[in-house]
Amino acid sequence: MTAPHQPAPTDSGAPPARPDSVAIAAELWVVVILGQIIAFIGQYPTLRDAWDRQVNTLPADTPREELDVLNSSATLIVVLALFGLALTVVSAGLVWLTRNGYNWARIIIAAAGVFLAVNLVFMIFGDIDPVWVMVPMVLSGVAAIGASVLLLRRESEQYCRDMSEHRRRPTPPPMPPGPPSNGGQGYRPGPSSWTYGGGQHNVGDSHPDRPHPNEGNRSRGES
Repeated sequence: MTAPHQPAPTDSGAPPARPDSVAIAAELWVVVILGQIIAFIGQYPTLRDAWDRQVNTLPADTPREELDVLNSSATLIVVLALFGLALTVVSAGLVWLTRNGYNWARIIIAAAGVFLAVNLVFMIFGDIDPVWVMVPMVLSGVAAIGASVLLLRRESEQYCRDMSEHRRRPTPPPMPPGPPSNGGQGYRPGPSSWTYGGGQHNVGDSHPDRPHPNEGNRSRGES
């Protein structure tokens, strides 16, 4: 009789399933980052004018060598590149943490999306040069506010809570290896035997009709 089939136990160590709201919000933030990078590059003439105005406010006794370095286009490009790279890395890192269920990162990303949306409203009514920069800014602003709405949903918050509990859960120890299966290479017992009439008879004897050696002696004694 075979044992009843037992259902396979569920894997309690698996992380919670990521909801669509978090996954879509992370994808929207890719649009936000790309749009901000394009708008940042397109605003180089405006940033150049603002940089030159700041350099002109320096004291008159500023060394000539320092003014030449500050007036160089390479200096401004390096500063803007480092600034843009830092913002991109920080934003991408926060999005990655949010996607993996860190609640504090979710709150920061949601607040950053609201900030970009509010900043977009002021930029629309302001003076933007060149005008085409408004296109990536509008796209990134709309994507940012959409991502914030998704991240503030209840399923996004519940996912971060479940992930926090999952990270605090101790890792189960590995299962010990089971006993080796007998594939015909182990010990194979021979045929069993029992004692009968003072002799030993094997169950696996190939001639069961052969007379036992003690039977002849008993017959001669009786005669």
